[in-house]
Amino acid sequence: MKTQFIRVNDIAEVDPSRATVYDLNKRYIDSHGNMFGLRYNRETRKIEIIKIIRTPAKTASYYQQRMVQQKYLARDEGHATAPGVSQPLDNGEGFDESGEAVFDPTAFINRCLEMMKTHRDRLSGIMMNIKNSKVIPETERMDASTLAGIFRNMDIDGIRRIEKVIDNHRELTNYPRSLSYYQSKLDTAGRDLFEALGDDGRRTRFVFFSEMHGSIRHLYRSLLKAVRDLEFFLSEKDVEGMKQLTFAEKQQFQDAMTSIQNTIREITVILRDTNRLEEFIGNPENF
Repeated sequence: MKTQFIRVNDIAEVDPSRATVYDLNKRYIDSHGNMFGLRYNRETRKIEIIKIIRTPAKTASYYQQRMVQQKYLARDEGHATAPGVSQPLDNGEGFDESGEAVFDPTAFINRCLEMMKTHRDRLSGIMMNIKNSKVIPETERMDASTLAGIFRNMDIDGIRRIEKVIDNHRELTNYPRSLSYYQSKLDTAGRDLFEALGDDGRRTRFVFFSEMHGSIRHLYRSLLKAVRDLEFFLSEKDVEGMKQLTFAEKQQFQDAMTSIQNTIREITVILRDTNRLEEFIGNPENF
């Protein structure tokens, strides 16, 4: 779709409730030179107005390319970054020399995949430490049954689902199915945008990011609930008052609790930042 630029005195003149998916290629420029666009919000199922920050044309393509090529590292690792681009944040965002934010969806997805592998191994470690801590002995049948149910959910909604997301990413990048297959999985707005893109290359790119967005968000919403359930269940235990436990057993329990809290914090950040990916997907110019 060709971008249409429309002059308005004030962005308030634009009524997003009257817009359709075919209006997403329009750009509105107000009397002060500010540029606005439209995007589809999947949560509210409504089209909304967003302000567009413009990157100078002579540098935009360069920094976009550098951001994609740059290895996505955590902020505290201290590795060198591409010249002229600050180290990316945990949400797949970096800044170009003009100080403007650049969201790199590929870097964000790659970072999520790295974190999934960390979380997969960590979940196994958490369950092992809790079992070895003997805080929930098998003789306490009610608590032992509750813990077993939580562990089962962590395995299904965490470890197994992580494997499915990784497999889905491998399929999409190495041996994708037909576009019609992925099209059938989209919601109404997604199918409309898919159709409007026209070119198969653009549609393929759209499908990739849509599939990964859905997979990441579904995984971590389910896993967050399971891990929070575990935290709540364990927080009610007076471990220091359990005189029968050794120092090593108490330490294993504390290690598990620290890992649980770190995982909850990381998942919360990932879920928050999937909104950036959703904004990217909602803009047809990105494809």
